[in-house]
Amino acid sequence: MTWAIVVAVMGAVSFAGGAALQERAAMNAPAIGVSQLRLLRHLARNSGWLLGIGLTVAGFAAHAWALFHAPLTVVQPIGVSGLLFAVVFSALLHKRPLTRKQVVGCVVVTVGLTALLAVLPKPPDHPPPPPRGPLTVPLVSMAVMLGCLAVAGRTSGAVRAWTLALAGGVGFAVTSALARIVGVAALHDPMTLLSPFTLFAVFFGLFGAAVVQNAYRTDHFALAYATILISDPIAAALIGVVMLGESLPSGAFGSTVAVLAVLAVAAGTVSLARSSRPAAPHPGAAGLPQPVRD
Repeated sequence: MTWAIVVAVMGAVSFAGGAALQERAAMNAPAIGVSQLRLLRHLARNSGWLLGIGLTVAGFAAHAWALFHAPLTVVQPIGVSGLLFAVVFSALLHKRPLTRKQVVGCVVVTVGLTALLAVLPKPPDHPPPPPRGPLTVPLVSMAVMLGCLAVAGRTSGAVRAWTLALAGGVGFAVTSALARIVGVAALHDPMTLLSPFTLFAVFFGLFGAAVVQNAYRTDHFALAYATILISDPIAAALIGVVMLGESLPSGAFGSTVAVLAVLAVAAGTVSLARSSRPAAPHPGAAGLPQPVRD
């Protein structure tokens, strides 16, 4: 358990650093709307973005390893703590100080989500295979992500950042849930890695990562990253209830803490939205092409 906690902390720091580097590269990319392929082709030539992707992959790998060796209620809150590292890294990269509202918002979001995950019942050590309708969750999740993209294409500012980040968070949640199913099963039967769930996990992970790039370049990084950290574990918990038969808090104490935690997370997100102001245009931003939608 101790090593799992250490690795989870290292994963949170790695993921946060990767997110900050990706945000910096995405903010300097030409304006091309919500087009995913054009943006990724441009970013793939940026060494800083590639380093950020490497750190993100390392963070995901560390998180997955920890999840195979420690309860979800222990690993997930540690991953949420990466929000503080990410906002600090972003401020350092852009050479601007953190505001008091950003600090308070980050702390409130982290504490609230940690409390929420702490009262969730411990999931089974060996999740059973999905009972019925294994395609239901991927299809519903895809519908949610496409709906978020549709809203993002018609909005701007904080709303656009929030919807894009929400779509990315849902994609990561599906990836995490499927990875837990496949990974735990693969410890006993490596051939499980060749199941269709592995392909679903890879697809949703790549789709979520592509959407997140546009969330980072809205210049509302704190809000976007907080939304990802909120939507990812909450969506993963809901998927756990649907796919793995896990339960939600049922006692008076657990239910009360869960409600208060959700309210705290919502308040922290609003604080981050209000404090996350667009920065001054980047040098050379003038003359960039107008957004073009594929």
